[in-house]
Amino acid sequence: MIILNVNKEIISYCPNFYKIINWTPYEDDKISDKIVKLYQKYIFKIDINDNEDIERIKQLDQVVNKYIDDFAFRKEMQKQIVTIKVAKNATDILKEIIKSIIKIFDNYEEYTTRVIYISRWI
Repeated sequence: MIILNVNKEIISYCPNFYKIINWTPYEDDKISDKIVKLYQKYIFKIDINDNEDIERIKQLDQVVNKYIDDFAFRKEMQKQIVTIKVAKNATDILKEIIKSIIKIFDNYEEYTTRVIYISRWI
């Protein structure tokens, strides 16, 4: 019963959970399938009392939702995710992969969001 309550609390931090797990990628799209599985595996493995883990699952939820909704981001993620490297001495490989996925998202957001100046006409 306690595990069920923890899972409900975890899902409450992930507003896109059901959208993500119910999303079906194209048949030959193995990377998308793996990303959804990594998402599911990671969010239910966190320590619910660790604020850093909670922030990370919130970010991951946003990232995977963006991955589903934004075709350009999906292509970019698929291109960069195969280049992720994890140190041999890493204690939690899944956590390192998730950090890399979030970093790819942050870089994408930084490079695609441009400042638009509105000129004033006198």
